[in-house]
Amino acid sequence: MSQLPNITENASNADNQQETLKYHPFYWTGFCGGEMSCSLIKASNPQVKNGFRFYPDVTISNADKNLLSEFNQNFVKNLGIISPIKGGFNLKFRGKRKVKLILNFFEKYPLIAGHLTLSKLFLMKQSLMVLESRKTRSWTKEKKQQLELIRAKFVHLKQTNQPLVKAKHNKNSKIAIGYFLSGMFDAEGSVGFKKNGSKKGQPFFAIAMKERDIINLFYLFLKVGHLHERPYESMLHFEIGAKSEVLLALDIFLNQYPSRLRKMRRRMLVLQQRILNDYTPGSPQ
Repeated sequence: MSQLPNITENASNADNQQETLKYHPFYWTGFCGGEMSCSLIKASNPQVKNGFRFYPDVTISNADKNLLSEFNQNFVKNLGIISPIKGGFNLKFRGKRKVKLILNFFEKYPLIAGHLTLSKLFLMKQSLMVLESRKTRSWTKEKKQQLELIRAKFVHLKQTNQPLVKAKHNKNSKIAIGYFLSGMFDAEGSVGFKKNGSKKGQPFFAIAMKERDIINLFYLFLKVGHLHERPYESMLHFEIGAKSEVLLALDIFLNQYPSRLRKMRRRMLVLQQRILNDYTPGSPQ
């Protein structure tokens, strides 16, 4: 199991307020990292006989259009294109200029964990380097081979889940990690009640991903819950089931590092209230 990245602590309330303002964007690092897909698209070019073009593409998908719009407006100059898909919306950045905005965002607010996502961004950077190095309208054999190799690496990454690069665990503010995990939980997490033989069911707070270092980070940050493997899906699963521990996690992601996804916040609030209603005097709070 990986260790929690080095955390810097804050000395005063004033410092905490400054840190919160400084590190609040790490929510979007987690959210976008959890919802993002990257690719290098090869398409025919009607302007050239037997010709083709390469397009770098980054797409962020979610059911909350307002949340996608907020990121688009505040961090990437509102240049992403939002379009409907089944069950939600895509925020799409296609082409060198637009993809650069996404890469610049992740340079400023880098991934704290997520080796696979970091590998996607690494391949995007390689794509841009090759695309911007072209000096003529036609592709040389060498440039074609470089771009096709990058496309093959994208496919290999998806098939094997073997990262090409790993996140650097430099000193990270605890606040930055908290916001990062909040965004990641909005993207990939779930809360609610599950059947356990009783009518009321057992509360749960859970997240499962192929990004094992992110799941380990949840466990080490919250210091409650348990991990278990889901080998058939190549996933690591983190779950909290004890009522008092679920309440702790809910408080963290409702108040300290607040969830911004409306559907998730609603589910968290309902779960919190139902647990509190079930408590009897003398129960641990």
